[in-house]
Amino acid sequence: MQATKMQIIRNDDLEPTWTVKQATEPGYLRSLVTWVGGPDGYINTNPEQAARSFDATLGLMRMPAGNRQAGVHVHSVTEIYVILQGEVESFDGVGKTHRAGPMDCLYIPKGVPHGVRTVGDADLELIWFHDAIEKNGVSVYLDGPGPFGADDEVQLVAFKDMQPDWSGRQAKSGGMQRWSANWVAGLGSSSNHNPGVAVENQTLAVGVTAILPYNSGLLHSHGFAETYVVLSGKGAVHQGGSVAHLGRLDAVRFEAGEDHRIRNMSDDVLMVFWLHEKP
Repeated sequence: MQATKMQIIRNDDLEPTWTVKQATEPGYLRSLVTWVGGPDGYINTNPEQAARSFDATLGLMRMPAGNRQAGVHVHSVTEIYVILQGEVESFDGVGKTHRAGPMDCLYIPKGVPHGVRTVGDADLELIWFHDAIEKNGVSVYLDGPGPFGADDEVQLVAFKDMQPDWSGRQAKSGGMQRWSANWVAGLGSSSNHNPGVAVENQTLAVGVTAILPYNSGLLHSHGFAETYVVLSGKGAVHQGGSVAHLGRLDAVRFEAGEDHRIRNMSDDVLMVFWLHEKP
């Protein structure tokens, strides 16, 4: 029997941090947690609980209504946001904006100044992730009105433009009914569920799979690490002889080559966010 190596990261075990610029000041309030983070010295707000990676980071930001990120900031890696709750307006260093709501994605190439603010009266939850690990203190906050030019710009990938893909193996069969879509695809990957819509990236792929009530994904493995985050519903992850039950915002990470599957245990659709490292 295959040894169980899956790493479970429970939402309830993640203590939010408020350490980014002005995060405890009214108007700029926001907290972070990390499901997958870098080693010591690299971005990882929950080093005791988060899974470790040398290829990507993955976490959640919460921002109450009426707040925004302070100024604009710049990373040495590509940063990507997927909105879970609430609505945001993104802004960059030259005044361009995008409006993004639930399940929309904001793709921010490395070196591009950027920030977001809440829109409306709903609190914000967004998933943030990086396509490489970044040392603490490398990202830079820029104050003032700008302009702060860049060689690229923020890109919106709207969920309404992503068509559900039912082409997965046995995806239309009873007991295994599910569809997938992705915001970001591996560069040149043949498994892009939304060609022409998804942004291509050299080092990660990111999407969502919806598993119908009491259906299951197939047992499978990858040649790369994969992380799931439950967005809604209740799931049971199987690996070897072990089963782990997951609720909303619980995460699980599998290393390359580890067989696993996830099944829906409820009357509701199970929505699972997935991140592939170096696909």
